[in-house]
Amino acid sequence: MPTTEQVTGKRKRHLRRHWRRMIGWTALLLDHLKPVRVSLLVLAIAIGVTFGVDQAAELFLIALWTDPSGARYVGLLLASALAGLSIWYAGRNAYRLRYPRWPALQERRAARLRDWLPRLLGAAVPILVSLGYVLALVRLPHGPCGITGHCEQRSWRAIGLLLESMAMVVFFVTRRRLWNALSRRKPSLVPLSSDPSHEQRVWRVRDLGAAPCTFFVVVVLLNIIATIVIAFRPEALDGIGPLAIMLIAQAFLCASGSLLCMIGDRRGVPLLSMMLLLSASLHWMHLNDNHKVRQYPSMSTHQQPTPPPPETRPSFDAYANAWLDDRCASRTPCPVILVSAEGGGIRGAAWTAMVLSRLTAEMDADRPSSHGPLFARYLFAASGVSGGSLGLATYVSMLHQPASGGAAALVSRAQVMLGHDFLAPTLANTFFVDFTQRWLPGAWLNDRARALTRAWESAARKQGLESFAQPFSMLYQKPGGDVSVSLPALFLNSTTVVEGRRFVQHPFQPIATPERQPWTAGLDGSSWLDPRVPLSEVVLNSARFTYISPAGTLDTASANPPVPDRLQLVDGGYFENSGTTTLLELMRLLRAKATQRGQLLRFIVIHISNDPLMSDFVDQHDPRHPLPLYSATCPSVPGRLRDSVRGEVTAPFNALLATRGARGEYARVQLLRSLDLDAADPSHGDMLWHFRLCPGDYPIPLGWTISTPVFAELGHQLDQHYPLAAMTRALEQQLPPNPP
Repeated sequence: MPTTEQVTGKRKRHLRRHWRRMIGWTALLLDHLKPVRVSLLVLAIAIGVTFGVDQAAELFLIALWTDPSGARYVGLLLASALAGLSIWYAGRNAYRLRYPRWPALQERRAARLRDWLPRLLGAAVPILVSLGYVLALVRLPHGPCGITGHCEQRSWRAIGLLLESMAMVVFFVTRRRLWNALSRRKPSLVPLSSDPSHEQRVWRVRDLGAAPCTFFVVVVLLNIIATIVIAFRPEALDGIGPLAIMLIAQAFLCASGSLLCMIGDRRGVPLLSMMLLLSASLHWMHLNDNHKVRQYPSMSTHQQPTPPPPETRPSFDAYANAWLDDRCASRTPCPVILVSAEGGGIRGAAWTAMVLSRLTAEMDADRPSSHGPLFARYLFAASGVSGGSLGLATYVSMLHQPASGGAAALVSRAQVMLGHDFLAPTLANTFFVDFTQRWLPGAWLNDRARALTRAWESAARKQGLESFAQPFSMLYQKPGGDVSVSLPALFLNSTTVVEGRRFVQHPFQPIATPERQPWTAGLDGSSWLDPRVPLSEVVLNSARFTYISPAGTLDTASANPPVPDRLQLVDGGYFENSGTTTLLELMRLLRAKATQRGQLLRFIVIHISNDPLMSDFVDQHDPRHPLPLYSATCPSVPGRLRDSVRGEVTAPFNALLATRGARGEYARVQLLRSLDLDAADPSHGDMLWHFRLCPGDYPIPLGWTISTPVFAELGHQLDQHYPLAAMTRALEQQLPPNPP
């Protein structure tokens, strides 16, 4: 009978044997992951983005739920199949090479691993898309699926991706058998081995065979062609779908990256590491910065600006005086409409344009005027951030170049223009053009921000709106050069990176002077911007959304440059996302101007927010009495409260991000407190209406793409939550129909 020491020794030997076996299999697995590391890295990044980025989750909801286009869904299926097949085929050929550094890749015991790992990676692509949709449903706020057809559509689309993944696995497993069965009927076809692991291993890429070499050559050529096409015509990709663009880019990236790894690994040269080091060095030394802020329409984002022409922009004082002369002579108090539009991507743009267009159309239908829409006539200025800036620019451009339908056509024109897919051209430039530029010394190519502005300009041009591509200041100048007050003044907010200040863009000469500093913790954009800067670039500077649009480098070539002479601009929401800080300072400027002239003003403030989960700052919700304050009552959204405690590593970053929203809340309240409300007679004091979005039946996206059902949801909320008829009557009582 064995002793206790013998039993213990036997157990220790058994454990050591199992431990060595586990270590051996772990090392074997790690070695087998190296040839397919590019595909693994791409899939890992995709999984991280899917789980951690709300804006990416929105893409899954749009593709599988809110997008009514069946053709785009078919394109999504084809793109996911292309990405999966590319990953599988590149990995299969990577395992056919012999690598002197990794002899474990020749071991027979891991043959099944080499057979199945490429198959599983390829089939994982459509599963990941379907999983991303399920996670988006769980994470993002949205209403119930109230329309049976839409419920069935989103379910079948998710099931279609799962069926596609299953079909790919079946294809990977049975294709050799089917090919060999066909070769027995046609002797001209060369039969294949029963398993990939039984194929002959080769030492060089060119020895893989005609089909693999042709595949990699075609991939490289198509990659070059796609990069050239996207560099010159990014707007042509409008309609493909952003998720399909990402999958197509994934297919090219995995195939091209695998080819580079195969070439480098065969010779023991770390090509990918060298390329990453090169890209990081070029970026650190600013040797390939192609993110310049365009100072005039013909300028590219990789060029230095030329000296600006003589100052031709009108002054703000001239605009304010002319506006007051035209609207307020012999009328006390004079009504002045002011608008602030919050940031929020395409959601903010669509909601802002719809609210202003509906108010304009409703008033014009009740009281048409020969001097233009009455609401727009008394709209003095608007302050916007990010997507709100795009909505304001769309609205003002439509006023500048009206259609035959007049004010009644504003809503449909805004929907058609903003309904274009602005995200697909931007992502295409990101993954093809901007990605290529990262490895090139010197700046040669337009960046993804230019792709976005080109998409805006193209969509606007189709609606007869040329002003997006033209100088911003031209909207406020008559042909002879005199100031024009036919349009409301736009003040679009950006943020400077180093200084952390607001960068207030407007179409006038610099308002800030040594004697007058209207912008608290802000810089006057006109001191840096060329008089010829196009409207699309001004909107972009306000909407340089995190990573989607890169930080823009603003250089000035003026003879007497401001200090500092170079700035870097990001989204205006970094400082404060509501736009109300700038609007409050505009109120002070205009009130001071009116006081000098002996005029009394009455402010009608319209604040447009778009976050369904934001807390309201207006506590009056009676639709029968919308004066002097009104805001919709949104139903509470059930759900668990988030943990208010963060870890010591992430707590500072969470605080920095949270203070952005708190600054917006503070600015809204300060705006409300600055108004002179008349509780006894609300029709004679200032007033404020807050147009907000509530959680609805459709998830409303934040990025740069939107669908027709989402516009229907916005219109439904506007009709359901806001007494537009009562609001229109209230405005008609305040605004004189004709010039005094």
